Amino acid sequence: MTDSKKDSLNELLAGFELGPAWAKANATPRASAPDGRSDDRKRAEPRARDDRERRSQERGHDDGSRKPFRSPGRRDERREGPPRPQQTPPADGVRVTLVPDAEAIHLIGKEVHQVARVYPLYDVARILLAERGRCRAVFESSASQPPLFRGKLDESLFLTRDEAVRHLWHSALRARFIEEETIEVDPPSGNFQLVARCGLSGEWLGPPNFHAYQTSLRRLHRERFSHMSFEAYAAKVRTERGEEAIHAWLDTQKKKTRWRLKEAGDDAWTSDPVEAGRTLATACFEAAFEETRRADLLASVPPANLSPSLMTSLTIAGNHARNHPAMLIPAVCKAVEAEHLPVFKRQGKLYTGPARPHPLPQDAVLAERPGIMVEWIRNNPPAKLEGLWKAVLPEGATAPPAEFAADLFWLLHQGHILLFTDDTLVVQETRTAAAAGETSGDTKTRKKKKRKSTKAPSSETNKPATEDSASPDTPAQNTPDATAPMVSGPTIQGPVVEAPVVHPPEVLAPVVETDFTAAANNSSPASQPVVDESPAP
Repeated sequence: MTDSKKDSLNELLAGFELGPAWAKANATPRASAPDGRSDDRKRAEPRARDDRERRSQERGHDDGSRKPFRSPGRRDERREGPPRPQQTPPADGVRVTLVPDAEAIHLIGKEVHQVARVYPLYDVARILLAERGRCRAVFESSASQPPLFRGKLDESLFLTRDEAVRHLWHSALRARFIEEETIEVDPPSGNFQLVARCGLSGEWLGPPNFHAYQTSLRRLHRERFSHMSFEAYAAKVRTERGEEAIHAWLDTQKKKTRWRLKEAGDDAWTSDPVEAGRTLATACFEAAFEETRRADLLASVPPANLSPSLMTSLTIAGNHARNHPAMLIPAVCKAVEAEHLPVFKRQGKLYTGPARPHPLPQDAVLAERPGIMVEWIRNNPPAKLEGLWKAVLPEGATAPPAEFAADLFWLLHQGHILLFTDDTLVVQETRTAAAAGETSGDTKTRKKKKRKSTKAPSSETNKPATEDSASPDTPAQNTPDATAPMVSGPTIQGPVVEAPVVHPPEVLAPVVETDFTAAANNSSPASQPVVDESPAP
């Protein structure tokens, strides 16, 4: 190839070089502008500025509306599924209150008697609210609202009669009143070219010109996709051609389900579910539901057994109670007293335990083993259960002796010693001892009280010891001193459990390692300690 042909070829290909001018084969040096910028850069600046303005307008910076970028020919896959149902607002005029379940309180009572511990009612309320099955929900309808429909045969509650009828048909209650039977029938005959199919569930609906097509379409929408409009659901239906699709639909038509009321004649069979549901509602509704303005259900009721608005009200009430467990304490007090557990107050907090605290005088004469334990607890505040066993255990022993365990179990059930949930042991002192412990405080505390007494001598001098006065044997946290009965209740005098109790999970898990029950059963009556209330000579 000659040089002239090479030059002509380079000139022809030069028009296809898309790079900058300085990178081309026969590029000439760029002339610099007086300000140092090249001519190509000067020409590119207006175009770049125009491109920035155009992109800014497309993003909607001028009018405040930004349009998302969508690739042409690409569908949004998120729109293929059914839309998420919106949360139903709570029911108007219906009040929901949570109360402890009697069975859960009964299990807690067994646990308290066995482990002989003192529990704050606030912690008991939190344990009950940890699971819905431990509480009951009380629904109350105001006089301005229509009554509620409560199920007689199951725990269900609905606002309207239509919701109750729908539950009667779709729940297990239908089997109590209706007989259901599936029989073999001949499939439809005809020349079918295409068949419709639900785009959401995949269920065959039949040819659009089939007489049962509209019935099947509306039935499927009513039963499974009632949260969306019928027009939106009908738009999801797609049609398919071919022998495979037609044969698949014909296979679904070879079996037919029919219903009738129990103990009815053979003429009562019907294949129409609407007619069967109407017959069930007319003949059996009164036996399954009743009208009421107050209903008590287990808080763990399934969502299908409640109206959507009632379920929303229950969810709101449960969340509020879990955030504020103290609101359940008044109901817990009544439920605990029904299980013969005392309720008492210490330093502004309510507690429950195996027995109401009974003060133990300083000069009380006890048996040898109880006296050793009481003396150690008084001399080692804050006393722990592990430290007590280490102090009284014989050398080389790994478990507390049965005699010591039985004596401690007796003291706990008499209320002379309190065992808290953090393994802290406290001797219940008399009020005079608590007042003496208060006067033996530090110097700064005495100076503050002395200043107060100078300001109001008449009121401070004759003021008795309060129930919150501290004792030297009382730990700093969660173990206050004196007692003041808050709610009256019977006193438990050392009950003995004959057999170990099987505890449910997460209900006041016992933390006492000592088997008080076995120790109490193995101990002889002669070894029981006796409190001598007579004054010492």
